[in-house]
Amino acid sequence: MLNEEKIKLMTKAASFEAGEGKKALAINRYFRGDYISIHLLAAWVSYTITFCLGVAVWGFYNMDDFMDNIYKMDLPALGKDVASLYLGLLVAYLIINYVIFHIRYRQNRKKLAAYHHILKKISHIYQTESKNGNGGITSGGTKRDDDFTGI
Repeated sequence: MLNEEKIKLMTKAASFEAGEGKKALAINRYFRGDYISIHLLAAWVSYTITFCLGVAVWGFYNMDDFMDNIYKMDLPALGKDVASLYLGLLVAYLIINYVIFHIRYRQNRKKLAAYHHILKKISHIYQTESKNGNGGITSGGTKRDDDFTGI
């Protein structure tokens, strides 16, 4: 006889594994600090590339003014201004990314806790069925086959 509750729980578990569970299970392979560090490192690299491209575009756009006034400019001060702009925006960008990835990791842990709760319910149903004698035949095999394979 079919157990409707078991079927519903198994359907939920399979749906989770096929959908958002793929990403959640992949995130679960990391510790929180490692997950956040990897993403912060990627954010730093992408920010640095973007900032350099932005400075290059700004430099090309203002090339005429720059070449006309290059002897009058204080180049070390310009370098300090660009560096301070880079660092200030980098710190803000990394803080925002830290918050985002911390929240994502925490939400992922909540999703996985719900998934593990479903798995525990399924396991409990299987245990009660085996105690009651209702779980003798599983997936087309017989108990003799289960003893043979050790499953």
